[in-house]
Amino acid sequence: MNLNEEKLIKDLRFHSNDHSPTLVPHPLFKEKFQPTFFYLNGHADLLLTVRALLYLSMRAINPHLGSDDVMDRNEEEFIHQAMTIANRLMPVGEEALMDHLNLLYREEKKAKGDV
Repeated sequence: MNLNEEKLIKDLRFHSNDHSPTLVPHPLFKEKFQPTFFYLNGHADLLLTVRALLYLSMRAINPHLGSDDVMDRNEEEFIHQAMTIANRLMPVGEEALMDHLNLLYREEKKAKGDV
């Protein structure tokens, strides 16, 4: 291995835990991941979030869909909810790469017994 590769590996090892992982291994479903920062305040928040996504999807497909005063009045809030979800689920910068490196080094530590 040349000097640059060694330095790169050393730097990657050093910075591998400098981020908040976007995805973490799922505890029940093997080889599946779950988002770290996707959270809700309860069942009501879940239902409102799903309703917001459905409403925005329906409006995107058919803008002239039957208008509902309550839904139209809340449209800005629905857009805000959808953007919040997208923001929480979107990896920022190089975090996607870092998630893989972090997992690799965690597995390496387990193998060595350094956990």
